[in-house]
Amino acid sequence: MTDDMTRLRGLAEQIAPADAIEEDDVGFTLAFPSATLMFFSPGGHSVAGYCRAPVAELGGAEFPMAFAEEALNGNFFWRGTGGAVISYEEESGTVWLTDRFDEGAFEDGADFREYVEGFLNTLEDWRERFALRVPASAEGMEA
Repeated sequence: MTDDMTRLRGLAEQIAPADAIEEDDVGFTLAFPSATLMFFSPGGHSVAGYCRAPVAELGGAEFPMAFAEEALNGNFFWRGTGGAVISYEEESGTVWLTDRFDEGAFEDGADFREYVEGFLNTLEDWRERFALRVPASAEGMEA
């Protein structure tokens, strides 16, 4: 785990109970009742960090075109994603919300809390949008 991910994990400890945080080789997860956020860094020469969470799983169903159109519109200049992007991982059938931030992006726990709350709000918005397009596929995405 990079030094910045270690620093972010420390900020996470300021806003969440210790049992909500799980560390791995590239970052950590931060669990909330409604979602688990994954914070990671690719390492190497990159000074970027990422936060991502699943919006929905298709469970083998075809990707809904109505949601695809809405996601593309939301990704356009990030106007509907709060700076993050919506993407689709075909292998797992998962729609993701992913955000990129630079090393040192958060000054303190309050700054990090504000970021996390904004990301969770955007995630919930896209989960609701997906549920409107494909109600059966959005079940069980609380974690």
